[in-house]
Amino acid sequence: MFFFKKIPLFIAFAIFLNSSENIGSSTVELPPTREQFRESNRLEKGLTNKEKTDLKRSHSAVIDFDGQIAMRHIENLTSFGPRSPEYPRAKLSTLSYIRSQIPPSMSIQLHEFDANGLNGTNLWVSSRVEKKKSNTLIMIGTHWDTRSVADRDTDISQRNMPVLGANDGASGVAVLIEVAKHLHSKPPGVNVDLIFFDLEDLGNIGNNKYAIGSSKFVKENPKYRPTTGIIIDMVCDRDLRIPREYYSSVSAPEVLDRVWDSAERQDAKVFKNVRGGAVIDDHIPFLQVGIPVVNLIHFPFPNTWHTTNDTIKFCRSRSLSQVGRVILDFIYYYDLNQTIR
Repeated sequence: MFFFKKIPLFIAFAIFLNSSENIGSSTVELPPTREQFRESNRLEKGLTNKEKTDLKRSHSAVIDFDGQIAMRHIENLTSFGPRSPEYPRAKLSTLSYIRSQIPPSMSIQLHEFDANGLNGTNLWVSSRVEKKKSNTLIMIGTHWDTRSVADRDTDISQRNMPVLGANDGASGVAVLIEVAKHLHSKPPGVNVDLIFFDLEDLGNIGNNKYAIGSSKFVKENPKYRPTTGIIIDMVCDRDLRIPREYYSSVSAPEVLDRVWDSAERQDAKVFKNVRGGAVIDDHIPFLQVGIPVVNLIHFPFPNTWHTTNDTIKFCRSRSLSQVGRVILDFIYYYDLNQTIR
């Protein structure tokens, strides 16, 4: 991912801004997203205030996301080594590990692609309900690869070293694996896809851009049109802070509103109701074709970003737990909205 300020879409390294006026000057052009997320009366129609409150409490109370288990996934994933193109064995081990953790009730597809002489693999996991029950499709995505060089390391001698990616890569994978297990044990009433994107983090290395895997996925699956979606990235830091990412706020504000509703129900304090920076990540290719997908990402980026310090040492289970609860609440509560309207 990359923080964007008034520069072309070829994406460079992150530049941190403090001014909301500067953030607003970003120049990525995005078409309007489809109006999928209408207010839909928010469960309230026909219910008393007490019934509304009881319903919300009883629904959110069922969510118990174990951040410690997610931490173990991060430990296992980073044990394979860097997940960049230079380490094909680690990449194969990572894909095998993710597949081994997906419950049998879900289908798995591999979307393989070529880009700039590189081979990539997106892993596409699907949970489906009977067609007559719901046509809604929620996409939750993350990237599983790592950056080839630690070009933000404070130690200049380390800047050609690969990034291990405990936070930037493994944390999102860990959350999605546990989300899959929850969806298996308590199936939602809507369709859900969990997509693990490859080659997200190679921007400005050679001729590469960021978000290669998601760009290829959108281009090579033109009929894929989820109702809405969420991309999570860098979600395990001990000082996790997730504001409202700029492009998400502009192009899919209703989706963000629902995410923050979930954060409030789940008492997820890492979600900050303030405008964040403009970040190039795996949500951008979806927004560019009008699909309302938002980005949940730590901002300003943590000090470990694109450095050799991106290790599990700086991850915390409480951060993973909050993000996992919010993602599950978003899915289940959307199902509840659809059912009670």
